[in-house]
Amino acid sequence: MNLKLFFLSACLLIALVIHAQTRSTIVGELVRQDYSGGGTILIDCDSQINSLIGTPLPDASISNESFIKIRGFRIQVFSGNQRQSKDEAEHKAREIKEFFSEVSTYVSYKAPIWRLRVGDFQTKEEANAFIRELKKKLPSLGREANIVSDEIKVVL
Repeated sequence: MNLKLFFLSACLLIALVIHAQTRSTIVGELVRQDYSGGGTILIDCDSQINSLIGTPLPDASISNESFIKIRGFRIQVFSGNQRQSKDEAEHKAREIKEFFSEVSTYVSYKAPIWRLRVGDFQTKEEANAFIRELKKKLPSLGREANIVSDEIKVVL
């Protein structure tokens, strides 16, 4: 019985290896290049990835903005470690965008905490001015708002 199971497993493994080696993909065909004196590079990926090649991503926008990253300040408006924290952070980000469309929002996850940070402020004074405006327009979000040091984007 064990010998039959071993033989069947070996045959299945060999069949899978052969199938994986003969499978051709669009990505594989695009990057397969033979170089003299070199080898062959073959990238194999899932068929769903192949179907996305050449199709734009939803809400994808191409931006020609140049920016640098420097130390600055953001306003942390939310942090939570519950299962629903990601949804809550994204909901609050949309709520902020309704009133402050020009301000960037950043939802991030660093285990086990979801955070929502707002803005790219070079000085604490700019951040304080934004907190005052935030508390006027969205008082429920202002209770948890505090200034944090962070790496920010400055558009050139």
